[in-house]
Amino acid sequence: MSFVQLTILALFLATVCVSPAIAGGNIVIAAQETDVTVAPRLESLRLVNLPALTFYLRAAIRCKGDPVSVTLSVADTHRTLRKDEIEGQRAAEATLTVPARQLALAATSSFCVKDNPATSDELMVPGLTTAQASLLCASEAGTSMHYASVPLKIRLICDRGSEMTQEPPSER
Repeated sequence: MSFVQLTILALFLATVCVSPAIAGGNIVIAAQETDVTVAPRLESLRLVNLPALTFYLRAAIRCKGDPVSVTLSVADTHRTLRKDEIEGQRAAEATLTVPARQLALAATSSFCVKDNPATSDELMVPGLTTAQASLLCASEAGTSMHYASVPLKIRLICDRGSEMTQEPPSER
């Protein structure tokens, strides 16, 4: 290896191996699996329109100093918890309802097709989107920002009893 390659590798390893205590704090985010019911779609539609989705998020937080704020977000939906809401807490929780059209459509050909009972009634879509968390800490040494993310698990459930069908997606 050349000197330049070794230097880059050393800097990368130093960045990856820094302990959260040395970094001044940390945040870890977790989310429950989300179930959502969708209407059957016409066979000509290859994408599943997603309705509004509700996610239950929890972030474990630790600051060297005091936590100033925690922001939890999914797509363009977010909630910021201020100092008075997280002071003395080791975790922050929020429920976020993400409106329809903020998330990508789910592509599948074998799920919930109207008048085709051979298609599946449930579809697990892991990682269709992610939840992000940020933690702002303050101490005598200054402020620090810490980030985390987690892929979200979404289970789509077909409502074959519904009289409705999904509409083709409109132009975004």
